[in-house]
Amino acid sequence: MILTVLITLTFLTAALQAALPSAWWLGGLRLELLPALVACGVLMLSRYPVSALALAIMAGLAQDALSATPFGLTALAYGSAAVVILLLDEILDPELPWVQMTAGAIASATAAAAACASLGFSAGTVGKLVVLALISAVITPLAYMLLALFRRWQESFDA
Repeated sequence: MILTVLITLTFLTAALQAALPSAWWLGGLRLELLPALVACGVLMLSRYPVSALALAIMAGLAQDALSATPFGLTALAYGSAAVVILLLDEILDPELPWVQMTAGAIASATAAAAACASLGFSAGTVGKLVVLALISAVITPLAYMLLALFRRWQESFDA
């Protein structure tokens, strides 16, 4: 059930993210919610690594379909981030907020770095990459908490 919810949220978040305007006062920075959702999904599906990797790649393809980046580039970035997060998950407890923050920062930084690789790096884009990673690091534990509450609520009906 959680996989269905994560897939639905991924597509809705990709559509919302594509429709959000960029913040001109921050140099064109656009709030990205999808990296935090990818990090949460990978952490929650860590017992099913194929599903976690598929969710990350699907999120990247959805973002690529709705953005100007080359098709498959963000999918590759999210897939790479998912592999790193799954490796971290074997060592660390995904319930810890700092692990969730690290996973969110990894997902956001890899996606932003992939976008910068296609468009070119500059001092401003590196600054935006860091800001996006920090924002995703803050959003990820909140999203994880909401998804964990939903999972517990859903499991109460299964019992």
